[in-house]
Amino acid sequence: MTTEETRRRSHWMMRALEWDDVRARYPNVWHEGMPRHVYAFDTVARRLRLEDLIAIFYPASKRHPERSQSFIGIARVVGLRRTDREGFCWIDLETAHRFARPLNLGAAPRRVFLCCDPGWPSPDVDLFERVRDAAVQEGWEPGPDEPRAPAPTVPSRPREAAPEAAGEAPARKPAPAAPAVTALPPGTRLFGGVDYSGDMRDPRDGTWLALLRIDGESLRVARLEATGRHGLSAHLRDPDRLLMNVEAIGLDFPFGVPLPFAEKLLGGPFPEEGWWALARRFERLKRPEYLVALQEFRDEQGEPKRLTDEQVGGFSPLHRVNPDLGPMTYHGIRMIAEERSRYAIKPFETAQGHLLLEVYPGGLVRRMKPSGDGEQSRTGAIIDALARLDHLPVVIDEPFLKTCHGKRDALDAVIAARLAAAAVLTGEAERPADGLAPEHGDRVRLEGWIYGLATETVPTS
Repeated sequence: MTTEETRRRSHWMMRALEWDDVRARYPNVWHEGMPRHVYAFDTVARRLRLEDLIAIFYPASKRHPERSQSFIGIARVVGLRRTDREGFCWIDLETAHRFARPLNLGAAPRRVFLCCDPGWPSPDVDLFERVRDAAVQEGWEPGPDEPRAPAPTVPSRPREAAPEAAGEAPARKPAPAAPAVTALPPGTRLFGGVDYSGDMRDPRDGTWLALLRIDGESLRVARLEATGRHGLSAHLRDPDRLLMNVEAIGLDFPFGVPLPFAEKLLGGPFPEEGWWALARRFERLKRPEYLVALQEFRDEQGEPKRLTDEQVGGFSPLHRVNPDLGPMTYHGIRMIAEERSRYAIKPFETAQGHLLLEVYPGGLVRRMKPSGDGEQSRTGAIIDALARLDHLPVVIDEPFLKTCHGKRDALDAVIAARLAAAAVLTGEAERPADGLAPEHGDRVRLEGWIYGLATETVPTS
């Protein structure tokens, strides 16, 4: 790590309540109107560095109306300590600047705890800058390593990802994940896959990330871990060295919705800019609003499919039962829209670089025709079929093999990575929309495309 990297400081925002507020669930310690010791998930604490700056926001409060829904100041991280409860840490803070009067900017942090470095969603970065500028106007002088503008690059963070919030109720204990590989020989080609969860609770073992590397004519599992939905988002925003070398990541949720439903959400025909207009609409929608609009449309017109759903035999993004694609589509589109500055999202843009691709693991499973009675038997049959594919067979070694046998979501992440690899290595990922679906290119550009299933794939006998 260079000297410059060790000196770089990150910027954050946090919603924090005083211990005597009726909604406070954790024993945060305050002094003179600012938090001094904050109880947080250890996965949050691991992402912090000493001297990082945090803008402190006080949520709506009847107990403390004078600071309700306002920023109260900027704190500096001065210590990180373990607690007597596994999975939690104390974040020690000192007050860098406390506003003379709480600052109401008419906006609040979208999460309890989030990074505001450049490259992250611009609303968050802009909001932190407004807080920082207000502090400077009141006379705060940033330190020598605290530039008035945010650092030009996002610092590298440990691989472990933070959940959505510090100070929220912990999720149930996740299933153990196989140890992650953090380094591979130079020149290794890597592909990622994700089994994604729309569960409102966001359990960590609901979303899985897999990495596959090319090993001769095969693909071999290099990493397999449970991340949770918000943990995955943190990985995408702040990848470690291994993730930075992934050529494409296959995500198993719809990147778009059928045209009639999209136009209902947009209030009219698609604008010329296409899918990005829909993505911005998703960014402004709250989850309940989206699900209500979806249900109203389903009551009127049923579950129309996109062109790509029809071609691969997949479910409509409007499907709500086993699988429930409604919340998956909502959270997924918002996530990839936030990451548009870091990845090329196919088929909506022609940019080169790290790719995000929509995939459908169930489509490959169906084509492999695995047979087995019971969940364990069927899972074993799928693993065997993957190893016998004519093109790009998948090798799953221990301890990843045990994880796949014990958790079908983990296996689906492996399949998603295999589909992403197939899309890149066959050239499908580089084909324009007109090449993916002749005579239907406009529809593909607006609705999206499911990758990795363009050619029939069956196991050898």
